[in-house]
Amino acid sequence: MEMLNSTSMLLGNDLWQTIIAWFGSWILNYGWAIIVFTIALKLVLLPLDIFQRVSSQKQNRFMRVMQPEMKAIQEKYANNKDRLNQETAKLYKKYNMNMGGMCLSMLIPMVLSLVIFFTLFSSLRTYGNEKLYTTYEQLDKVVVAEVGETSIKDFENKEDLVIEVKAEYEKVRKQNGWLWVKNVWKSDTAESQFVDFKNYAAHKKLNGEAKTLAQERYNFIVETIDGEKQSNNGYYILIFMAAGVSFLTQFISAKLMTPKGQKLNTMNKVMFVVMPLSMILFASTSNAVFALYIITNSLMSTIISTTLTLIMNHRDKGKSDEELIQTKKVEVVEYSRNYKK
Repeated sequence: MEMLNSTSMLLGNDLWQTIIAWFGSWILNYGWAIIVFTIALKLVLLPLDIFQRVSSQKQNRFMRVMQPEMKAIQEKYANNKDRLNQETAKLYKKYNMNMGGMCLSMLIPMVLSLVIFFTLFSSLRTYGNEKLYTTYEQLDKVVVAEVGETSIKDFENKEDLVIEVKAEYEKVRKQNGWLWVKNVWKSDTAESQFVDFKNYAAHKKLNGEAKTLAQERYNFIVETIDGEKQSNNGYYILIFMAAGVSFLTQFISAKLMTPKGQKLNTMNKVMFVVMPLSMILFASTSNAVFALYIITNSLMSTIISTTLTLIMNHRDKGKSDEELIQTKKVEVVEYSRNYKK
């Protein structure tokens, strides 16, 4: 958690909040704003995705070609670790492989993705709490404008006040609702769409009579919008969608990266379970805005990964791994000759 907070401070929560607020200002709905924002972010990072995919395919190709020789070295020098390391280094040099560079090309995109994920999670949680307070205050101001700082129980013209509160709520709902989710700053669950009054009172530092009057107005607003029985903010749909899309992303990615005829490795099978469960945890403990980010990001990753793989497979169609590696070697030699000239 300390690492998450440090990273959030380094990048600044205000950065993400400013960007998302800007998207929301012209899209006029925060649910659709986070979807458009996520698509834009993935397009900005597309060159890095292409670099990672090309590097990963290149590494897998070299490893498949080297596998017989690597296996022979491991069997021959199984009891001599120093010699095994020496011969392995020679093998990498033979194929012009830089394992440090290969690992770095895979590590940088992964670290960047994690930084974006966790800083957004932290930023949207903070921003979401602020939006819960401000959106409720929009409704509270309507009541205060009519009732003043007196008890709403003594107010006579409640019918007109109900109409005004509902009209203001429609404005709030238009900007902060999304399809079936009434308030995207709360999770897509059975909880109330409104901020909890205890949290609101603590935020506003209400005490004594002011707190009592605020509680009366709060009860009136909630009952006006939801009725006597509290209605759900959502139906857990986004939470299960986040898990389902995450599983789909992991499955397609594993299939694309696994050569034909080979079985999925144990790590891939573990990720089929771990990633969806992790997304359920994040989507259920954060607001619906972050759940929409998870879903959109996973879908975009799947589309980009699949498209890039299909393009590269079409480019290399009919060529063996050995031929492709030899082609790369020729390209390097020709480049070196031209450079010397």
